[in-house]
Amino acid sequence: GCNFTQEQMTGIVSCANTYHLFCVSAVCIEDMEALFSCKEGFHIRVNNIRHVAILFDTLLEHSFIQAKWQSVLSSGRFLQTKDGKGFVSASSLSSALSALRNNMTSTGYGIRRAIDELREW
Repeated sequence: GCNFTQEQMTGIVSCANTYHLFCVSAVCIEDMEALFSCKEGFHIRVNNIRHVAILFDTLLEHSFIQAKWQSVLSSGRFLQTKDGKGFVSASSLSSALSALRNNMTSTGYGIRRAIDELREW
């Protein structure tokens, strides 16, 4: 339920790579397109669940994605835990987001700023 321009998708990929959101050397546009289109069988390992949660929450704040993002990511098993032994649950995303809101880091603010800039594209 999302529709990004090529420039916005490039911005999301840049944000993901700048803040090392995932356990890959470099996220590519195809990875993010697969994630946002809920491609069956696709999953990506999360490096820091709090940072990934703030990315998605900020996308929601700007109406880029739907409010049910946590349950969609959980039920589709799109986000793999950092150790690769399981998948991130909706409750884990919710807890991570609550923790980050109560203790926002400079990385969290950087991710928010990067996504805020997508509105201009």
